[in-house]
Amino acid sequence: MLRSMVREGRREDFGSATELLNRVWPYRVGSARGLRHAADAEPPNAHRRYWAAEDDGKLVGWATAAIEDQSNERPGFLQASVAPESRKAGLGTALLERCEAHLAGLRVATVLSFTTPEDASQTFATKHGFRHTSTTRISGVDPRTIEPRDAPPGVDLRPLAVLDPRKVYELDAEAMLDVPGEVAMDDVSFEQWLEDYWRDPDTDLDASVAALIDDRPVAFSHLRTAPGGRAVTEMTGTLRDYPGRGLALLAKRATLVNAAKCGVELVSTENDETNGPMLRVNEKLGYRPIGSTLRWSRP
Repeated sequence: MLRSMVREGRREDFGSATELLNRVWPYRVGSARGLRHAADAEPPNAHRRYWAAEDDGKLVGWATAAIEDQSNERPGFLQASVAPESRKAGLGTALLERCEAHLAGLRVATVLSFTTPEDASQTFATKHGFRHTSTTRISGVDPRTIEPRDAPPGVDLRPLAVLDPRKVYELDAEAMLDVPGEVAMDDVSFEQWLEDYWRDPDTDLDASVAALIDDRPVAFSHLRTAPGGRAVTEMTGTLRDYPGRGLALLAKRATLVNAAKCGVELVSTENDETNGPMLRVNEKLGYRPIGSTLRWSRP
């Protein structure tokens, strides 16, 4: 009898899948409840599917494929992860084949993915026709080392929880246009944004902070938390009419101070290596490089 098998992923797998993903991706911030919510919130036109690899009944691999519905370009996306002790047995290839077949049926022109920087991961991606397009720096800081600062005159700092989500959505949508990357996230409806970000159970709306001028949110930092004293500042941005005022730095600092109050000991953040302005903000706050991920595209 075969010990290993690949099958369709199920909701009851999400707990084990989260544990696996947090092992393979050591700086990932995510929970089983967050994965369940993301699956429930996924719009039908994303065509999201999951696959699981088992060895003697234990989940040792996890993969997903979908259309990136938040971009007007509508590329495909796939990602496969296998536990270190279960590699070199063909499970990664088997999971990848399920993802590729799914996306081929959807007739996507471009397929995106990302990997860890390990040599084996790079070799695997290259072998399957992917080309390395960019590198994302993962930086981390202990928020307990961050000193609070008062806002300058005319600027108010408020938690996202007390703000009109529509105004935060408008700020986020504009700020996202300035984030470097091969695919622009330029087609996110307000309703979908609410599900994906505002109502994400891992989002801490009380700790996340926005800077307001004349009662308008002009900069913000979005914090997601997970068990184990870890968190990630997933998005920090400023409206295009308010550059160079230190508002993103102000909002991110306040968010980190709040994270420390919540018992968080490590806050990570991910930035494209070409995103100089945000990397400089992070350096001023004491973030230091702790890892990286590689982005890939095919063709």
